[in-house]
Amino acid sequence: MRISSRQYTMNFIHSLQDQQSKLAKTGEQMATGKRVITPSDDPVAATRILSLRESVGMSEQYGQNGTYVRNRLETEESMLASVTDVLQRTRELTIAAASSSMSDQDRISTATEVRARLEHLMGIANSQDANGEYMFSGSKDVKPFTYNGANYIYNGDDTARELQIGQDFNMIQSDPGSEVFMRITEGNGRFFTDYNPANTGAGKITGGQISNVTLLTDHDYTITYNGAPVGNEYSVFDNSLGAALPGPFPQGSPLVFDGIEVEVGGSPAVGDQYTIEPSSSQSVFATLDRLIKALETPKASPSDVAKIAFDMDKSIVDIDNALDHILDMRGRIGGRLNTLDGQDYVNEDMKIQLKSTMSSLEDLDYAEAVGRHDLQLVGLQAAQQTYTRAQGLSLFNYIN
Repeated sequence: MRISSRQYTMNFIHSLQDQQSKLAKTGEQMATGKRVITPSDDPVAATRILSLRESVGMSEQYGQNGTYVRNRLETEESMLASVTDVLQRTRELTIAAASSSMSDQDRISTATEVRARLEHLMGIANSQDANGEYMFSGSKDVKPFTYNGANYIYNGDDTARELQIGQDFNMIQSDPGSEVFMRITEGNGRFFTDYNPANTGAGKITGGQISNVTLLTDHDYTITYNGAPVGNEYSVFDNSLGAALPGPFPQGSPLVFDGIEVEVGGSPAVGDQYTIEPSSSQSVFATLDRLIKALETPKASPSDVAKIAFDMDKSIVDIDNALDHILDMRGRIGGRLNTLDGQDYVNEDMKIQLKSTMSSLEDLDYAEAVGRHDLQLVGLQAAQQTYTRAQGLSLFNYIN
């Protein structure tokens, strides 16, 4: 078989270009530190690397989400700490104002400070985070709380904002204002007592206690002072059943019925009524608002004195309930922060493992690459020298 000079030359050139390409590829690998630069370098490894890179990106996003959630939770906890301070100070003022030695003017001064505390509380409830988002509006971007002159209105929703901080793991980043400020248990948790605003006597009902939890019916009751007959001065009517309860219910002794025990002290007037209702939720704003109204009411009559005394006692109980509720919310936030710490470790460990696996597939073995580079360089130089010498192997060079 005869080989033309042109064919011979082209074969040499292709061989040189191939060796130069391999040498350049090795140099690029050494410059980047990567074994797999393009999918053609190792299609199987390249596919796996892309998957790992996506997983690393997700882990990093989880970490960023975790940082955002942590900031929101710490902001909420700080705000609830301020709420706790407001309620504790209000409780101190209420206890002091409950003293019979406080004059009407002193109580008005106390009401002024309590009103300032209430406004501060509203400011906290309507506060925003560093991004300008309302902390307690749920999933809505609206001012959470407004006052229409009679009632405190919650404008948000009941959705607790969540953010994904791990695979199949979402974390609550903030609680809705309805849960934080509006759902404060009233009374002792099962029922609460109150008076009829139309009462004219100086009787005062206690907050009541549970005498037998198994007998509780969660019904509404009305207690009426009849004044007679002796030994059965009170009547109790079950509003839920529409029937009177059998007595006797004597004056000066606790009234015990359906697992409830209450007592009416002082000097009620005939026809005065008191109510017992199942515990429900009320807002912390309503608690302070009722306290302010009680403080601003002058003690013009024995009836006013009895009503104000009841309102002060009730306010203390309701403030204590609010404090317990806020402390419980802060405990939940603390639990979330602890869980977030653990998830941060999980995300970081996962990211390290993913990067380690990706490195084993993608990164270059420099020792092997240097040896291969030197060998390819020697091969290229030898090929170049061989080609140069081969160029002189022509019959015409030997014809004189």
